Amino acid sequence: MPARLRNTALSGALVLLSLAVAPDALGAPVGVNVRVEGASKTILEVPVTSDGHQLTTASGGTHECDGTNAGAYPSPGPTPTAALDDATRANGITWDGAWFGTDYFVNRVADEPETSSQFWGLFVNGKLSNVGGCQVRLNQGDEVLYAFDAFSSTTDNKPVLRLTGPGAATVGQSVNVTVTDTEHDVRAANASVQGSTTGADGVATVSFSQEGIYRLKAERSDAIRSNALVVCADPAGAAPCTSSDSTAPSVESGFGADDPDLPGRRLASRKGRSRTMLVSWGAQDGAGSGVAHYSVEVAEAGDGAGASQAEPEWRTLLDKAPTNALHFRAESGDAYRFRITATDRALNSATIVTDPVLVPVDDRDRGLLRLSRGWKRTRAANAWGRTVVRAKRAGATGRMRFRGTQIALIGRKLVKGGRLRVTIDGRSRTVRTRGRSAHRSVLWVSPKLRSGSHVLRLRSLGGGPVELDAVAPSP
Repeated sequence: MPARLRNTALSGALVLLSLAVAPDALGAPVGVNVRVEGASKTILEVPVTSDGHQLTTASGGTHECDGTNAGAYPSPGPTPTAALDDATRANGITWDGAWFGTDYFVNRVADEPETSSQFWGLFVNGKLSNVGGCQVRLNQGDEVLYAFDAFSSTTDNKPVLRLTGPGAATVGQSVNVTVTDTEHDVRAANASVQGSTTGADGVATVSFSQEGIYRLKAERSDAIRSNALVVCADPAGAAPCTSSDSTAPSVESGFGADDPDLPGRRLASRKGRSRTMLVSWGAQDGAGSGVAHYSVEVAEAGDGAGASQAEPEWRTLLDKAPTNALHFRAESGDAYRFRITATDRALNSATIVTDPVLVPVDDRDRGLLRLSRGWKRTRAANAWGRTVVRAKRAGATGRMRFRGTQIALIGRKLVKGGRLRVTIDGRSRTVRTRGRSAHRSVLWVSPKLRSGSHVLRLRSLGGGPVELDAVAPSP
């Protein structure tokens, strides 16, 4: 076992965490790898968790990019161009794309714009896409490649190189690596790898004179360069990837610090439509040996949970697995923290603990949220649980008992919205819902409450309709 077994605090790099509805439902985020190959260098090669969403570019303006473009799919979902947008923003890179009626077409990434004869092209899983990147549906684990000068070739489509081989080698000893052309499903001859050239079988023999971590690329003048193959070169007798990797993967949440409406907390209802969540992540290991596996745990963020509370009871969801997604069935009205550990091939590890994720009590949870007959339930595709309740007249009431230190009302402001009286433990506040907002907006957040049990009471006061989607208690 390597001597440097450690668990470090996290800084700087990337575990992208997403919590949303399960992947068999609509619009679920997925973990994919995004690579951008420029004219003379790799601009970006990172994992990212992404879903279809609205984009804004300097050349194209603001439009949806969720697979429904040009009627490609009947419902929204993750797309390559949305994944490019997420990956570049997370890594401080800009891009641009013109809008052609139904889709964006990328015309610049970083400092490399298209020219009159050299254009950016999209490849998904090594194949050139024949439609724009907002019309392609991504699945978990897909590979997204945007390449400069993607169409300059004497062949029908430009070859796309893929490099495979062992992840570890011994200093002074040779290993074989293989280069394939994924666009045409053939072995790639005459490609250069680490100073060696592939033969007709696509195989090159490489060796390493010094210990270290090498990131190999296959290149050929008429082809798009390959993915990176990370190889650890160690002295004879050393355990693989141990002699030069002493740095743990760095980790940060892809969600940012918290929800802007609920500091220190996140609402599962921002993305999801049910209590079954997809928890997905990705990681980078900088100049290290590469992430080997992940472990994921969950704990309830209980009433009054915080730095002063006892250590939460963590439950293992995933143990030392290479996968970067799992399903988690939550309970209405509860809050959860997820602890994710990324471990590299040298057994350096790093851990992130997320902010509490609040699972709202939906308007359909009749055992928790008790509503009078004055409320009418209607379907709303963009709402949490796909339904809302609306009271058109004064007198409709609601009641919910909860434990926590705060509670929020989730719904939508209406152009002619009315007033809602909110009472907690005998103290009342009138909430005005006139205005405009999207579904799943936070209509009101209570002041901080004492830790313990509370009763929430609602009463519509008239002046217009009031619409309610869910109620989210906070620990």
